[in-house]
Amino acid sequence: MKRRDFLKKGTVGAASLAVPNNFLHLSPSSPQAQRRNIEVDFSKLSGTIKPLNGVNGGPLVTRGAFDLSPSFSEIGIKHIRLHDVPWMYDDVIDINYIFPRFEADENDPKSYDFSLTDFYLKSIRALASKVTFRLGYSAEWRYHPQYNAPPKDYAKWAAVCAHIVRHYNQGWANGYHYNIEYWEIWNEPDGHAFWAGTPEQYYRLYELTAKTLKNIDSSLRIGGPALASNLEFLDGFLKYAAEHGSPLDFVAWHAYARRPHDVVLKAAKVQELLDRHGFSKVESILDEWNYFPGEWSRQENEAEYRKNLFADQMGGVSGAAFVASVFIYLQDSTVALADFYQGTNLFWGGLYDEFGVPRKPFFTFKAFKFLLDTPQRVSASGSGQNGFATIAGLSDDKSEATILISNFGTHYNHYNLSLRGLPWKTSFVYEKYMIDSHHDLDLIRSEKFEHGTATVSEDVETPSVCLIRLRSAS
Repeated sequence: MKRRDFLKKGTVGAASLAVPNNFLHLSPSSPQAQRRNIEVDFSKLSGTIKPLNGVNGGPLVTRGAFDLSPSFSEIGIKHIRLHDVPWMYDDVIDINYIFPRFEADENDPKSYDFSLTDFYLKSIRALASKVTFRLGYSAEWRYHPQYNAPPKDYAKWAAVCAHIVRHYNQGWANGYHYNIEYWEIWNEPDGHAFWAGTPEQYYRLYELTAKTLKNIDSSLRIGGPALASNLEFLDGFLKYAAEHGSPLDFVAWHAYARRPHDVVLKAAKVQELLDRHGFSKVESILDEWNYFPGEWSRQENEAEYRKNLFADQMGGVSGAAFVASVFIYLQDSTVALADFYQGTNLFWGGLYDEFGVPRKPFFTFKAFKFLLDTPQRVSASGSGQNGFATIAGLSDDKSEATILISNFGTHYNHYNLSLRGLPWKTSFVYEKYMIDSHHDLDLIRSEKFEHGTATVSEDVETPSVCLIRLRSAS
């Protein structure tokens, strides 16, 4: 979406970029210091940890100068949404690049240019990552404002989308059999930056396009509207879809927030609308999200403010803790997939800086990858709605266990961790890794315990992320 328009709406709250409370560092002796008690019981299983660590944008960045594929593999990226890709790799994905002349014959393969998009998708295929292919246009509103207008011919636009699907899934026009499952129609039509038409015009375009795609392959998962913020728009969309039989396999929505729990609250509101309109079984997909504590107008005009916002806060420890808390909170939501904005080195929330060096949130993704390697979720107390969040998992063979603790926006600087029900009767190894102002998921403590239970007392910075890994010592 047009980030400026979204942020001016204040749907997640705007703030000055003075040092926020979550940057507070308290010594254990401080009168404001608070302790948190956490208990993890590995004998109590509670489902499977959801892999919500998708991203927007593939590994080819800076016009192809960098290939982040090894880094993507390191943090286990298995889902990628294709949106705003031309910001990082030119002339790919969007309708205006694949089908550059709208007056051309949509049934003639010569009217299409798949070359660069083909090359880009091969880099993603090499990672064995699945994709959501967004059919529409990127945020190029400053240079190509015509792309936010409704298509001149809805049926032709839908036919172009169908040929793109056929190219990547059915081999049309020297294409492929990639079996791309998720196809998203447009992006953020509830904001003028991407949609200059009426809501009803989008509802109709979605209906026609979704039905066209289902006619060529009923197994495709079709969805939209990639909602920016306007829940009234979503309400109208779902009402229209129910009345007109629009195919709808997933509803996509976006969230940029100052507090992690705000993302969960929005997920609940989206689900409430799905239930109200008879779409309870439709997947809820959060395919753009990030921490955003700033003001767009100041970001546009003040260089130091811009650096502080994007590099120091969103790309710093607060951003890392925000991401960890959202990962944990969403485990108890109905969200089926989540794609962080962005997985690239884009200045706007990217996991890497302009040189491809990882920012702090990258290490949260890496920590979450370790958690996913122990996918059996177990009972873990200690989470609250203020940003402090805990989750724990056990590997399928019960040889390893992982605990992820996020400390965002609180005054907690100490916790007491009780470990119960470990599957090992003998001694075990306890390893503590930290993401804070001094550490990038560094190992800072390793200890051997002689029994299957233990209580550990730890100091911790605010904000910070702690990863604890456990394994049998025998």
